[in-house]
Amino acid sequence: MTPTPITYVGKDYDYLAPLACGDVTAEGITLKLDRVSETMAGGGAQIKFLSNPSIEAGEFSFSLYLIGLSRGERNLVGIPFFPYRGFRHRCIYVRRDSGLCTGKDLEGKRVGLNSWKATGMVWTRAALREEGVQLNSINWILGPMDTSGRDVGHGKADSDCPTYVQTAPPDRSLEAMLIAGELDAMISPAPPRSYHAAGSPVIRLFADYRRVEKDYYARTGIYPAHHVVVLRREVFERDPCTARSLYSMLEQAKLQWQERRRGLAETTPWIEAELEKTDRYLVPTGSRVALMRIADSSEPYARRSTPRAYCSVSSIPLRSLPISSGSLKDSRLAANAPTCRASKDP
Repeated sequence: MTPTPITYVGKDYDYLAPLACGDVTAEGITLKLDRVSETMAGGGAQIKFLSNPSIEAGEFSFSLYLIGLSRGERNLVGIPFFPYRGFRHRCIYVRRDSGLCTGKDLEGKRVGLNSWKATGMVWTRAALREEGVQLNSINWILGPMDTSGRDVGHGKADSDCPTYVQTAPPDRSLEAMLIAGELDAMISPAPPRSYHAAGSPVIRLFADYRRVEKDYYARTGIYPAHHVVVLRREVFERDPCTARSLYSMLEQAKLQWQERRRGLAETTPWIEAELEKTDRYLVPTGSRVALMRIADSSEPYARRSTPRAYCSVSSIPLRSLPISSGSLKDSRLAANAPTCRASKDP
């Protein structure tokens, strides 16, 4: 049988090296990587995927995928591999002289963010809610992070946002509003440009964010998944095995890189100590413990898309790959998926 050619577009993560070099292959497909070089948590790969129908698979916003499911969209098939995961407590910034240092301090305050529906913003609000913050007590302001244009496409008001969400004045960035005292805090996927300047007036809400995030993980077991891999529906319908093969290739590449990086990665002099410390807290496989406890959130589209709070990917039949059941834990799809066969969603 002739292998199915698949082009996959995503960010240029280090763990893609085994795929780029041909060290990892999978039965049934030949994979072409289209790597996007952006480093900020942005949507360049997603934009490229959506604008080019000839690209069969790509990295996609997890929250936007769930929103699509809640609206009955079935043109994309989700695969339980999460290209990007990360904690979000570090992404809240305040003024140095604000006196704010906890999530509860944000109640009654003006907080800017560059998107309401982006996965990172959903996770940040979930982290605040976990701390007991009443989200509807905050005056939320949507706008661009800064004037660089690096978050183009964000900052647009959504028709179904809560009533306590407003938009920033035209030509005003969140960073400028924060420094000028027009905002009390801002949430940003990347540090504001002024953050790294000597004596910057902008600091993180959680100064020791590593400790805060470790405590959050210890309490919840959640290592937030931000992006998911999607496959075009027509490609999946032609050959459902393509989904399993693509998952297997990505997972094997990540596992292989995690095994090799102790001896090969020298980005800092103490990288080995850092990896050992991280491995004591996080399970170091590609997709395990990628919990999405989004059914517990107040996001209406999330609740509609997640009828159960938790499920095991190993128990999801191949025909249910569109990840409509929310939390994904201990994925063993490649080992446990049933025999591939064409089938429709329930």
